[in-house]
Amino acid sequence: MSTTIASGAPRSTVERTPTERDHLGRITVLSMLAGAVAAAVLVLGVFAGATEAVITGAALIGFAAGWALLAISSTRRTARPQRWAAVPATVMAATGSALILAAPGDAALTASGWVWAPVMLALAVWSTARARRTLDTRARSWVVVPTLALLAVASIGGFAQTVRVTRDAAAYPAPGRLVEVDGHAMHLNCAGTGSPTVVLESGLGGTATLWTRVLTQVSTTTRVCAYDRAGQGWSDATDAPRDATTISTELRTLLDTAGESGPFVLVGHSVGGPYVMTFAAEHPDDVAGMVLLDATNPYDVGASLVGRAGGANGPMALFPSLARIGITQLVPTSNWSNLPAPAADVYRSQAATAEGAANTFAEMAAYGPAFAQAQQLTTLDGRPLVVLTLAAKATSNSAAYAVQQRFAALSSNSSLRTADTTHTGLVDDPAGSTPTVHAILDTVEAVRTGTAVTRS
Repeated sequence: MSTTIASGAPRSTVERTPTERDHLGRITVLSMLAGAVAAAVLVLGVFAGATEAVITGAALIGFAAGWALLAISSTRRTARPQRWAAVPATVMAATGSALILAAPGDAALTASGWVWAPVMLALAVWSTARARRTLDTRARSWVVVPTLALLAVASIGGFAQTVRVTRDAAAYPAPGRLVEVDGHAMHLNCAGTGSPTVVLESGLGGTATLWTRVLTQVSTTTRVCAYDRAGQGWSDATDAPRDATTISTELRTLLDTAGESGPFVLVGHSVGGPYVMTFAAEHPDDVAGMVLLDATNPYDVGASLVGRAGGANGPMALFPSLARIGITQLVPTSNWSNLPAPAADVYRSQAATAEGAANTFAEMAAYGPAFAQAQQLTTLDGRPLVVLTLAAKATSNSAAYAVQQRFAALSSNSSLRTADTTHTGLVDDPAGSTPTVHAILDTVEAVRTGTAVTRS
């Protein structure tokens, strides 16, 4: 017995053969795959190392191509056209193009989170409903619905991130002063009295908050200042390059504008080491002494090369976009630092932002010139210098320890020490930060008395 289907019957009632379904399924899978590949090529190739807005825009355009391909190919090659796919293609392409052309900054991107997140969530829900009505293939459940579910999750995460960033900005006001430097505000937090004033320079991604334990203890002996580099913590972002010369110049202007008198004892943790070395090379009269805390090696040309935006750290440019949709908020507060409350919550609120991630990448991208600038410092003469590194390097990493020995050789009045802690523990751990405080206070005492720095 055969069944006849009226020519005027709606398409949704037409029963299709397995071959027809398989053909549409292949088109669907290939279209979604093409979109993912296009997004990867644009983000990791064509626009590698670009700003957050450009990276996000490029990804959206790549995915838009996949939806457009589904709409066009299904219309031309099957009896079941998926014209609804043109809607996500159009929305994503328009949004991506606007991001690339306008290149909005962090504030604008944060404000737009109140709009784009609900719009993209609505788009995901609408597209899922359309796919369930017209896309009768296994590819719907295997590829299309999961893809749209990811869009929905990203939209919800983006809205939650917008709420949290806005709330944190109101909940955690800057504890120090906001000082204008070259047209943008920079945060400087100082405590204590006496001289010489100690200036704390953070490592990659660090903020003034991360120095809470150290600043509190050092301030009982002398004046000490922690600050946020441009784009970190409470300091405004800037378009200026994030090389060591720019950073040291901004710091010098910040201290001068704020009325802090030198010469200073500079303390550099991690990549903050090369930054204070550059400061000392370019402003030698403003430096009374120095402390290097497991400082990054600026003499390794290979290490500087991987910092280029299009090099090995190119994928790091994805981090701001991922932070924008709330991925970083999934990391527990305790994983960000070993600080006590409420400082731990404050630091988490700063480190888990898209702006913080963007500035971190910008500094990494400038490692090449930054390290070359740090190498300008060839001697501190007899000014006090304490080099504090990890005990593990002294016992099991001779090459890394040799770099620390090279640092110590910068001054005829130096002390090379080790601490049984972690890299970040030198700053934020209750026990690990104790050797750091001792190193700083010993340097301060040597400056004050004009004597040799204590050896251990």
